[in-house]
Amino acid sequence: MEQETEKKGLGTLEGVFTPTILTILGVVMYLRLGWVVGNVGLIETIIIILLAHSITICTALSMASMVSNIEIGAGGAYAIISRSLGFEIGGAIGIPLYFSQAFSVAFYIIGFVELWQSYFPTHSGLFIGVVTWAVLTAISMKSAQLAFRVQYFVLAAIVVSIAAFLAGPSQNPGEVVWLSSVGKVGFWETFAIFFPAVTGILAGVSMSGELKTPRRSIIVGTLTAIFTGLLVYLALAYWFARQATAEALLANPTIILDLAFWRPAIVAGIVGATLSSALSTLVGAPRTLAALAVNRLVPFAGFLGRRADDQEPRNAIFVSSLFSLLVIVAGNLDQLAQLLTMFFLTTYGAINLVVLIEQGSGIISFRPRLKVSILVPLIGFVGCIFTMLLIDKLFTLTTIVVIMIIYSILSRRERKLESPWGDVRGGIFTTVTEWAAQKAIAMEYHPRIWKPSLLVPVEQPEDFARVSRFVDSFLYPAGRLYILSLTDTPHGDAGLNARYDEVLKPILDKKIFMRKTLIHTPAVSFESGLYPLTQVLLNAFLPPNTILFTLSDDAAKQTQMERIYHTMRSLNTGLLFLHIHPKIGFGQERRVNLWLRDKSPNMNLAVLAALQLTRNWEARLTILRVVEEDALVESVTADLELFIEQARLPVDTAVRVLIGDYCTHMQSLRADITIMGMPREYPQMVAFAADFPGTILFVRDSGMEDAYV
Repeated sequence: MEQETEKKGLGTLEGVFTPTILTILGVVMYLRLGWVVGNVGLIETIIIILLAHSITICTALSMASMVSNIEIGAGGAYAIISRSLGFEIGGAIGIPLYFSQAFSVAFYIIGFVELWQSYFPTHSGLFIGVVTWAVLTAISMKSAQLAFRVQYFVLAAIVVSIAAFLAGPSQNPGEVVWLSSVGKVGFWETFAIFFPAVTGILAGVSMSGELKTPRRSIIVGTLTAIFTGLLVYLALAYWFARQATAEALLANPTIILDLAFWRPAIVAGIVGATLSSALSTLVGAPRTLAALAVNRLVPFAGFLGRRADDQEPRNAIFVSSLFSLLVIVAGNLDQLAQLLTMFFLTTYGAINLVVLIEQGSGIISFRPRLKVSILVPLIGFVGCIFTMLLIDKLFTLTTIVVIMIIYSILSRRERKLESPWGDVRGGIFTTVTEWAAQKAIAMEYHPRIWKPSLLVPVEQPEDFARVSRFVDSFLYPAGRLYILSLTDTPHGDAGLNARYDEVLKPILDKKIFMRKTLIHTPAVSFESGLYPLTQVLLNAFLPPNTILFTLSDDAAKQTQMERIYHTMRSLNTGLLFLHIHPKIGFGQERRVNLWLRDKSPNMNLAVLAALQLTRNWEARLTILRVVEEDALVESVTADLELFIEQARLPVDTAVRVLIGDYCTHMQSLRADITIMGMPREYPQMVAFAADFPGTILFVRDSGMEDAYV
């Protein structure tokens, strides 16, 4: 990994640690931590703090590992996710992440309003909230530098306020609220209300595009802030439990003021913490929105992604501030806390999943400077999902549905989202495929899993165009198609590829699995190159099980095709030789005749081919057999009807048992396609097809098909 180049921007302390710790030591610490202790007691509060921090620590370590592997650029957590899983998944997570950040602004402002109203209960909370919002919006519109310039004073005020609280008098001397029996809110709901306290880990990451050395700053600044916050919360939780009764902690959200040695210090700390958290989030959220807009993932992308001359995303700041204003008007602190918890848990889970996938897939491009055990992202991911389900199953389901809807919308856009740096989605599917391949190879083959997998050797795209309709009908919906082209035209020739794209479009439009292999063979004939290349494909994973050739009316090709015919019969694969009538073609695609000899060795593939064509054409299938005398008609008819039942053929399948000469009846009974077993001699097949008054398909079993299963 190349050394990260120095550039003008924010340092670790200013750009990551300080905004992160200020967001962590925010409104929950002052106005809800005491309530949490009073509601569930100190023991369960410690569990809540450790559980919440275990998720954020794992997420931070995963994020740090990811950041040490890539140049993150602008967008923070969204950039991390999109650079691994693509713009669609990045956008599906990044858009809810942006809203959670925008809502966080309202969360902190509402916390400030609660404090204000504890001093001035007659003042309108809505008015105070709107005025505060307006001031913070004006500062953030000015510049990020101005917003971060005041944070050192706020950090100092918070340190002084914590000291004032720890030095305050006790209202409950000698007693510690280890357990609480007066709380009315359950453990997980209490956890949900507390969890926004630790969501500040993204505050510094959101500024990734403004940092001097984002890789180093995000790792050092975020981890230091998290562990500092953990120690502070554990210490304050113990002090709340020691200084007041459970009843007092529940009854008074601002009890920290009464427990402090010097009330003004607490007031200054709360004001600074809530407003600085709101301000730093109001600075960070628009940068996530701007990054989404630059990648064209949101409406009005040109407007939202535009930056001013000083590189401030003022349009995104304006829109983000409007979102937060709407939430200020509509929300309350506890409702917002649970909403933010679900949004942030979703984002944290996605970050852990990214690292889990990259590390677990064994992709060599994932070689971070900071390596973590695979257990770290696993614990973080499982912890996020488990916690979301325990908090609110319905909301979890709703969140997942919203993400899936956004992903679906982004995936279906006409303008494909192509990442300039690539992503690992192909590696994910490759890893899954490798695992599945190992399992499939280890299992014994059974005819029950047979489905059409067709190899079509051609010299030119037009050769395939002639059989395209048959191939479509034979394979749809779950079959596989392999095109093997041996040509003296270089495979990189744009004209050749364009011709193939045109003839293969009907197949691709139906989502049929297709693989095209173009072999440039200037010094090798089609015939001599076909056999070895076919063997290669037949020995690959997911090989074709049937090969299709056409019977040409061109006498010049008959000698070559006869040699190919005998060569291919030596392979352990199904063979189809198709002769399309030059005038009739496939007719109306309404009638399929299947001729079955008694104890025919080619019966199984013939039946399966007839079944595929009948289904896709919505045609009527007729099974025919010729007997030598009248006495056999009744018993043979009964045998064929029993076969139809045992093979589970369509209920409208007809049976006709004829007496006399086989060839005579074959020539007289017409259908849109006639299917029969393949003769041993090629000239016999050619002669029969030349005189036949319709399209005919000759079939040879491989021994791996079974029409009865």
